[in-house]
Amino acid sequence: MADSRPQVSVIMASRNAAAYLPLAIRAVLAQTLTDLELIIIDDASEDDSWAVIRAAVAADPRIRAQRRSHSGGPAIARNDALALARGEWVAICDSDDSQHPRRLEMMLNAARDLAADVVADDMILFSGQPMARGATILGRHAPKAARMLNLKDLVLSGVDPEGISHIGYLKPLIKRCFLNDLRYDPRLRIGEDHDLYLRLVLAGAKMWVLPMAAYLYRRHVASTSYRNVPRDLTAQMGVLDNLVQQQARADLAELAHVRRRALLRRHAQLELARDVRVGRLGRALRRAVMRPDHLPWLASVLRNRMELKVQAAASRLWRRPQRWRLGGRSDGAGGVTLPMDADGALDLSAAAAPVWARMCCEASRREVEAEAVDALGQSALWMVPTVRTLAVGASDVANGTRARGSACAMAGSAGSERVAVESSGDQQQNAGRDDTDG
Repeated sequence: MADSRPQVSVIMASRNAAAYLPLAIRAVLAQTLTDLELIIIDDASEDDSWAVIRAAVAADPRIRAQRRSHSGGPAIARNDALALARGEWVAICDSDDSQHPRRLEMMLNAARDLAADVVADDMILFSGQPMARGATILGRHAPKAARMLNLKDLVLSGVDPEGISHIGYLKPLIKRCFLNDLRYDPRLRIGEDHDLYLRLVLAGAKMWVLPMAAYLYRRHVASTSYRNVPRDLTAQMGVLDNLVQQQARADLAELAHVRRRALLRRHAQLELARDVRVGRLGRALRRAVMRPDHLPWLASVLRNRMELKVQAAASRLWRRPQRWRLGGRSDGAGGVTLPMDADGALDLSAAAAPVWARMCCEASRREVEAEAVDALGQSALWMVPTVRTLAVGASDVANGTRARGSACAMAGSAGSERVAVESSGDQQQNAGRDDTDG
């Protein structure tokens, strides 16, 4: 490793993630693409994270780590990791998430077949707490064929109902030479990912979203992405305004104007939600009277919270534990039919994502014991991280998985020259969901 550059540098910023780091690290080290390095930056954690990281470094020479003396936030921690990255490609992973062992190899092959500078896949939500429903980050907007994003897709992510929402949540594979001097903006605590991807596309990078979902995205109360506050939106608007001034492009200015209006609306919504949360009901009522268009949004927030509370109560009261038998066949008690691709390997395509999302949702609602009866079952354990494994441990899964290298399968075609590229207008509507974080 010291004398050669790895194909992929995986960068991971971590703060107070001691409970989640073992899985995140194991998922990287289990990749079928073994020519990689894992760079972990501990952002002055106050728990046992650094001890966990040091133990991992001692166990595998592919891991490099640094600890910051004071917390600078995810943008600064990731910039520290980028400064250390030596790989031809850079993969972004969070310290509380996971991924399937075949993911990076599949993405790298897809990037090469598509001549892409950036590739990303959909993300399956999982949690240790009851979830209201199974879902992926892209949801109905997940492409059925590989799709190259344009400037409009990036700027209006979460704003245009016909576009792709949540682009900023994606954890892509990026060609390192294309980053050049581009780094995460330290002024942003939330939305720093979306800002970087936007600037990559403005610099000419070809960013593709693949029809696959092999990244597992953990939802929990401490997640930064779900703790947006008004000042975060203010920072995002300031960064966007600066970008428009620097670029001096009419098309960007026009799109940014639309996005800025959405950010302002979202800012007012967050102020209303904050008043409700801290008990300033009179002030919240005055805001609602002045902006009645915010009431449907507030109602949806309250409804979602109520669903989660009901689901948690139901899980405690009458949800019985389950035992799953995972394998190529679902015979016998507790047998679960696993989606397989044309080659007989575990299906990680967008078409199979709803199956994994439902299983993750079920595993969040009740105690699930899972027994892997064959290599396919062992591979499937990675897609449902919260189950309790009875047979082969998740860390051993890579030994039983088959790496399928064809990026053309991910592109939905028999050859890279036939990759289907969709336009923004072909996407389904987003049912009015306002996701201005990108």
